[in-house]
Amino acid sequence: MNTTITFGAVGDISFAAQTGEDARAHGADRLFEKMRPVLDRAEVLFGNMESVAIPAEFPREEMDPGGQISPLSGEEGAAALRRAGFDVMNMAANHVLDAGSMGLDHTKACLEGAGIVVGGVGYSQAEARQLKIVERHGLRLGFLCYAEDSNWTLGHTDPGFALYELEAVAEDVAQHRASVDALIVSIHADLEFMPTPSVPRLRNSRAIAEAGATVILHHHPHVPQGMEMVNGCLVCYSLGNFVFDAHTSEYMKNNGPHTAHSFVLLAELGRDGVRSFERVPFEIREPPEQRPTPLEGRKREEMLAYLAELDRQVQDDELVKRIWRETAKRSLSSLLGELRRRDLDNVIEEMVGRYCILAENRRWMQEILEMGREHWEAQKRTSDPFHRPHWRYRHKGQV
Repeated sequence: MNTTITFGAVGDISFAAQTGEDARAHGADRLFEKMRPVLDRAEVLFGNMESVAIPAEFPREEMDPGGQISPLSGEEGAAALRRAGFDVMNMAANHVLDAGSMGLDHTKACLEGAGIVVGGVGYSQAEARQLKIVERHGLRLGFLCYAEDSNWTLGHTDPGFALYELEAVAEDVAQHRASVDALIVSIHADLEFMPTPSVPRLRNSRAIAEAGATVILHHHPHVPQGMEMVNGCLVCYSLGNFVFDAHTSEYMKNNGPHTAHSFVLLAELGRDGVRSFERVPFEIREPPEQRPTPLEGRKREEMLAYLAELDRQVQDDELVKRIWRETAKRSLSSLLGELRRRDLDNVIEEMVGRYCILAENRRWMQEILEMGREHWEAQKRTSDPFHRPHWRYRHKGQV
């Protein structure tokens, strides 16, 4: 049987802050209205749930003012997603515990109550790592969803999301690949706003593709990144923002312009894998619109050319490494500034754990360590008839 389906995927969806207030004022359906002709082309549609909803009994004084917490009721947001065509939502994301386990439970229950399959969360790692299946036209699509331990979750996993670690993902892919016709892996990870993935995420994605994934979808950078085919697997390194405060959030706006630009991925999937794919570019318009709208004419062609350039960058391992190292150095500079403002006990109690244990920070710290190791090894190979190789590294005043 030569059956295929059109699989669609979008990036971060948040009903928090101004986007949520707009939805309360004008209806949540309005957020998806301009994109409906594109979304309707997908026979199975996937999105990344970046905000959480809270039940009426949630203690308002406990709300995190910086959290991605929706002012919409969970039922209203979930119903709008379902009417927009979403079949599967990833909840394995760094903001999933912004309202604690109560917010996680309520959001998940509302999505499932609307008929949406939810992946990546649970009260144990075994539950969070469970394969979710959607069947369409006789094809079984399996979904595995993970997120990286981060500064927002601080090692909390129970309840929480499935932890993104290569060994766990590869193990799950190997276990479930034969039971489905196509296996889609969702990963929420990395540092934000980079045009290319980190070196570890690039390498891990290629390894997961080799292990048997059909499609790998990445979220969290908040900007689009490139795509590549690896062993027949379509790897999308970042789907960017879809419904998000790209303009009214200073954090997003200050890291623009591509926090307001991305694409809808449409891929033809069959039992033999990815037959073809296309990207439909859009922009999140400035207020009072601030909702995704398909690009047309010259703007569309310019965005497609930019996406093609991002694809080229992903293929250039040396460029990816240079960008990753510059990002790691900026992160180190920021950390050093923060350390100067802390006393020693606080550094030991909080900062050491955050930056040496949490995966989000540990990965760039490991890159800094590698840079230092490379310089150290090069210094050891130098020959100077007047000084020992390490003389430059003595403390001032040391004899």
